[in-house]
Amino acid sequence: MRAHIVGSGLASLSAAAYLIRDGGLLANNIYVYEASKYLGGAMGMAGEPATGYVLPTGRVFERNFRCALELFSLVPSASDPKRSIKEEILAFNERYGFYDKAHIIDRDQNVVRSSHFGLSLRDRLDLIKLAFTPEAMLEDRKINEFFTSEFFRTEFWFLWMALMGCLPQHSAMEMRRFLHRFLHLLPSLSTMTEIYRTRYDQNEAIIQPITKWLRNQGVNFLTATFVDSIEFKASVDHITANSLEYVRDGKPTTVEIEPDDLVLVTNGSQTADLSLGSMTAPATFRFDGRSWALWKRLARGRREFGNPDTFFGETHLSDTAWLTFTVTTTDPTFFDLVTKFTGSEPGRGGHMTFKDSNWMITFTIFPQPHFVEQPPSVKVWWGYALYPHRVGNFIKKPMLECSGAEILNEILWHLDFAKDAERIIGSATCIPCLLPYAGSVWLPRKRMDRPSVTPTGSTNLGFIGQFAEIPLETIFTMEYSVRSAREAVSTLLKLDAKLPPVYQGQHDPRALYNALNALA
Repeated sequence: MRAHIVGSGLASLSAAAYLIRDGGLLANNIYVYEASKYLGGAMGMAGEPATGYVLPTGRVFERNFRCALELFSLVPSASDPKRSIKEEILAFNERYGFYDKAHIIDRDQNVVRSSHFGLSLRDRLDLIKLAFTPEAMLEDRKINEFFTSEFFRTEFWFLWMALMGCLPQHSAMEMRRFLHRFLHLLPSLSTMTEIYRTRYDQNEAIIQPITKWLRNQGVNFLTATFVDSIEFKASVDHITANSLEYVRDGKPTTVEIEPDDLVLVTNGSQTADLSLGSMTAPATFRFDGRSWALWKRLARGRREFGNPDTFFGETHLSDTAWLTFTVTTTDPTFFDLVTKFTGSEPGRGGHMTFKDSNWMITFTIFPQPHFVEQPPSVKVWWGYALYPHRVGNFIKKPMLECSGAEILNEILWHLDFAKDAERIIGSATCIPCLLPYAGSVWLPRKRMDRPSVTPTGSTNLGFIGQFAEIPLETIFTMEYSVRSAREAVSTLLKLDAKLPPVYQGQHDPRALYNALNALA
């Protein structure tokens, strides 16, 4: 038996791990195909101190990620081979976990804190109403259909939006899932004390150790390898892949798939069509569609394979585009000013969100070093904007048209640090990263728009990652990727092992009690 895995993100790496551990496959019979030169998918990283680091995205992580933590318990950490990734994460957060004292900042540099998170009785009732609306009634419905306009000006909404990445016009179905899945986080939304983070960037702390672990066992990684098509055996009742074609170095190759082989497809990416800018130039849109081309081809004429057009395409950009930025600096001035402003221990302050920012900017200062080879003289921080198409408050043009220097200027004006702008900007490299489809997982949808992890009738094909459907689970998380892989392997191999249930806060008496107290 062989396994062919399309994509090299966390879902694919998890699938390889479970195929070995649970499925008993020989590691050298597992093939991972990655279209780019680098492994890691949406959890990639790039750059160096001299030219500036780049982190396209980050992922929310917390204690009830049951599948992810179980996987991380199997793999040695990057910093100490005698302990696992899980052990490293828990130990690091025990000492350096978030304690955010200044999460939401208004236009006058005041920290926003409100009783009941600023929610009126009407708002709280509307939240409860959405939480108890059956999911079947929420297809293609938007969040803003369930709330008044005042709700979207509350502290709760700014905290929720900045942490979860949603907008008012996004999916009410996904919002409902997030309310159930993260109910236990509600009392600590402002401080972020229940959110975990990794010692180093998520690529070096998670992706690279898992990749190394798999490679050492014999898993085959084929980079710069674009899977162009998958063909199926003719059948009315069953879906059985019988060949796969990829292109590498301009050469097409066909791989025959035996009936007992497996094919697992990562059918889309939130970092599709990513582009980078510089200190002097903005990131610019580029559209090649490679990240979802295979899914589009597979779904043609097969409704059970979902609908990629719901999530990808230029018509969605105003609802899906993010702009993130990574700042590398050799001067401590910005760090010192932010530490003084927040009163937080350096690196523990969590997110800072400018509620009155037209771009809706959020940034965070990492514990240093954030990269394994980062020199002591270098510091790194990171941020993102959910409305990059809007004109800035101080830089009077859309963020999408801004260079790294202009983005830094906007942030310094919001913090009233403009008098130090020359020193801060002169010692920094800010690299904008345009992600046209980062928010695509949040778009309003029908339940069948994402294919099931194992479509009905499939004998050897599964879908994994953020665009496969897992009932109850929430997208935009590491847990979603890992769980999709474990479910695909378990189902296709007909294993007896039961997956841990998806955590649901409404069934947790303590979480329910604490959430009600926070809102009451």
